Amino acid sequence: MPSNSLSSSSPLRYGTYGALYFMQGIPQGLQLYAIPAWMAMNGLDAAVVGAYVGICTLPWTFKLVAGPLMDRYSFLPMGRRRPWLLGAQLGLLAMMLVMAFVPDPLHNLPLFMSVSFVLNCFGAVQDVATDGMAVDVTPLEEQARANGIMWGAKVVGIGATLTGGTWAINTFGFTAAVVGLTAVMLLVLIVPSVMRERPGERLFPWSPGQASPEAVAMKPESWADILLTLKSAFLLRNSLLGALCIFLVGSANGLKDALLPVFTIQRLNWDNTAYADTVASANVLGALAAMVLAGWLADRVGKVRVISIYLLVIALTWTFLTSAPAIWSAKGAFVGVIYGLQFMEIFMLVAILATAMNLCWTRVAATQFTLYMVCNNMGLVVGAMVLGPLRARLEWSGMFLFLVAVYAVALLLWQLMRLGGHVHALGRLEDDFVEREARTALGRDGAIPVDLGIPGSIAP
Repeated sequence: MPSNSLSSSSPLRYGTYGALYFMQGIPQGLQLYAIPAWMAMNGLDAAVVGAYVGICTLPWTFKLVAGPLMDRYSFLPMGRRRPWLLGAQLGLLAMMLVMAFVPDPLHNLPLFMSVSFVLNCFGAVQDVATDGMAVDVTPLEEQARANGIMWGAKVVGIGATLTGGTWAINTFGFTAAVVGLTAVMLLVLIVPSVMRERPGERLFPWSPGQASPEAVAMKPESWADILLTLKSAFLLRNSLLGALCIFLVGSANGLKDALLPVFTIQRLNWDNTAYADTVASANVLGALAAMVLAGWLADRVGKVRVISIYLLVIALTWTFLTSAPAIWSAKGAFVGVIYGLQFMEIFMLVAILATAMNLCWTRVAATQFTLYMVCNNMGLVVGAMVLGPLRARLEWSGMFLFLVAVYAVALLLWQLMRLGGHVHALGRLEDDFVEREARTALGRDGAIPVDLGIPGSIAP
């Protein structure tokens, strides 16, 4: 049987996760960065740009529904996540082509936003499937490094799309640019098409193979199993605290992402190419650095401590910008600020993702991890949506101070996080679960239960 399975090879895992996250970055780079800059360049106001970013981000909050669906239903002979992953990628390709041919999109915003909304529904499903696959088959000791590679590849995809997509829109027009990006996504689709999750599984429905014992053992028997287990894990003190902090950080990042193109183009008189090149190059360099260093730093310094450092540096940077408006017009200095902010954000998100994985109970890790990502995406939506109302009431300095306040609150709450205590709490949940299952099996069969498929221990 071919050995091209993710569970048996670290290089294959890293390469596949990187390719999938790079593909995720293409529609996000287009919709969250290149198109908002294009809109600002064509005179659309902050409220419209913020609304578009919010509409594109909103479907990512529905991941909370997609996660349990994937846990409960799947075609196990092809793996727990691959059938969902391949289907979502085909949907992404189809909707990219539909979006490419929306007539006069800047003057047909209801249709344009509707198509973008559906496109991001498929993007969210792909993201859940990829994250679920990573949680299922990645050993705990590889999770920080895997998150660095995944997020780094995504940011490279975003940056490359922002630069290339902006150039293509300006040079060839919107339709040709989106069709070209769709062709790149089609090439990336080859990767998950030739990889199995575990040995012995099918590549396609008509291929030889069968469901792996690991996939069968992890499949929950009912919705009650998923919901009750998730409830027990998520209502732990550190789980709730982590969700709140992730939401706050997402809100600040969402506001920043919607604010920057409007501020640089309409206040500083940059064009959309200058904005795209600056943010894209900062993202790509930050992502490459994160692939090598972010996971290592999170393990070396400690996830809670290193996230606190990133939050503090970001808050101080926005405070500096508030107190030194002369920097705004010094293009070289402001470019340096953007580089610093993007680097810090990328490194911070890698550590946050690794922390979110550590907060998960192994039995329901995919769904629980999805819930944390929903908190982040809800924050991104809220942050983008408040751009218009805030801009109507605040000057740019006031907007920057608002960002400082959100980051500061997240920093203060993050100090209450206790990952070590959370690990012990998860251990108690696991012991109680095993005991209940054993009693149930004894009561049903009158005999010693068979192997329950107990997950491995969780380490901080």
